[in-house]
Amino acid sequence: MLAAGTLLERLADAAEDVDARFRAIAAEYAATLVRVARGYEADEQRQQDLVQDMLFAIWSALPRFEGRASVRTWVYRIAHNVAVSHVLKQRRDALSRAVPIEDAKIGALVRDAAREAEGREAVQKLAALVRALRPADAQIVLLYLEGLEHDDIAEITGLSRENVAVKIHRIKGALTRAMQEGEVR
Repeated sequence: MLAAGTLLERLADAAEDVDARFRAIAAEYAATLVRVARGYEADEQRQQDLVQDMLFAIWSALPRFEGRASVRTWVYRIAHNVAVSHVLKQRRDALSRAVPIEDAKIGALVRDAAREAEGREAVQKLAALVRALRPADAQIVLLYLEGLEHDDIAEITGLSRENVAVKIHRIKGALTRAMQEGEVR
């Protein structure tokens, strides 16, 4: 039978190991997490909250990380899953606050949207278009914009490499057309 001190020492060592690994991952992928959050959320404060949620999810999952995927792939998968959940929650919340069209002030909304569209640069238009995509498509294009290869995107998303290539081609075409037509939502 193991002595209680030995078990406690091993548990303390394991906790220190997880903390050290988390600090290293957080330092290495901090900029990546910020970029992912920006891709899914327009509001700066919500972006910061989203990054915190991603870091918490990584910290929570770290003791179960078995190394079957690279750390990079694992971090991206967690970050994008947290971001997709965030987007879906935001959409549910927005839908619950929606008003009937009879009560909406359409003229003011249209004027505000026109002013906003006029003041945006191409990067901001692209970001808005990406945020308007279905979460799965946004995930693919954001990973692509991060410079990940098709194989890595396939591993993160669970799609085949060929499916990723087709989706990237279609999404790029749709985004290009929308940018040319000035369709920003």
